[in-house]
Amino acid sequence: MHDLNRFILLKRGGFTNVIVGLSSLPTKPFERTVVCIREKDKTYKILSINCSKKDGSINIFFPYCKDKNAYIKEHKHKYKAGIFYVKPYQIKKEFIVDKTTKLSIHKSGFVQLSGDGILSGINKITGKPKGIGIFSSPLHNPVKSGPTFVFNCWGVNESFELLTKRIKGHQYIILDKEKGDFTGRFFDQKETILNSYLLEFFIFPEEANKYIYEYNQKPFINHRIVNYIHDPGAIFSHPVLDLKYFNGVLCVFPALIHSSFAKNSKYGYILGSPGGYSKKNKKFGKFNVFHVICPRTLIQKDMNNLQTLEYNSD
Repeated sequence: MHDLNRFILLKRGGFTNVIVGLSSLPTKPFERTVVCIREKDKTYKILSINCSKKDGSINIFFPYCKDKNAYIKEHKHKYKAGIFYVKPYQIKKEFIVDKTTKLSIHKSGFVQLSGDGILSGINKITGKPKGIGIFSSPLHNPVKSGPTFVFNCWGVNESFELLTKRIKGHQYIILDKEKGDFTGRFFDQKETILNSYLLEFFIFPEEANKYIYEYNQKPFINHRIVNYIHDPGAIFSHPVLDLKYFNGVLCVFPALIHSSFAKNSKYGYILGSPGGYSKKNKKFGKFNVFHVICPRTLIQKDMNNLQTLEYNSD
């Protein structure tokens, strides 16, 4: 299935292209993909992703920021392209955490934050997540209205870990603003500075594998975004995360955006989950999403009484 010969194309993107050969590179050979951002002569690790051999679930790791404290909120959500603001009454759950978590997207569509010492899983009696989690689209039928998850970061030179060595069997996607890897996106006429990176991760179903092609010895897939608010129907060429054990296609759309947080903080990140429901039985749930915001000083509120997502094993 994944041994389909990929075309080698003369250029990336566009409605038409020229095939110059067939790829001899193996397909989906990597145990893990590390997504990095290059600034000047230094490369910073932003997040890494692997796929479960057992069932094809996806794990997203983001331990590379020097700050580990974060504010986590789950809130009511109605998807629309662009920037949105959360009102206090929309917030359903709030937590704080002082250690690294990971985002797990299970084959079934259950999405949660988990990790060593992190409250996670599903309550067998209520059917609700024990910590922070939602029930989204299963991986064989992924979210179609937009990206599956997003990662917004800034000040990478101030806070993110340098890439100093490469591990065999890992894929490294190096995104470089100077080489045009990021698409600039303004959402408001008042915005004049693009001060943060936005990584949007899209998942396509298994049949999309036949559309992956090779350019400059790297895998890409073209994506026509019909609801792209800046230019509806525009075509983009996304780097593909060529992960072993993942049947679908996972790719990243890198962009530059304006962030009000980046104006007031030297560094930080925001992770956004897929949209979903609060219970297994969707008709009783509400369409929710959750965010991890680091450092939590970005949020101006009293957090002394918020529950921690960490549990005491004693």
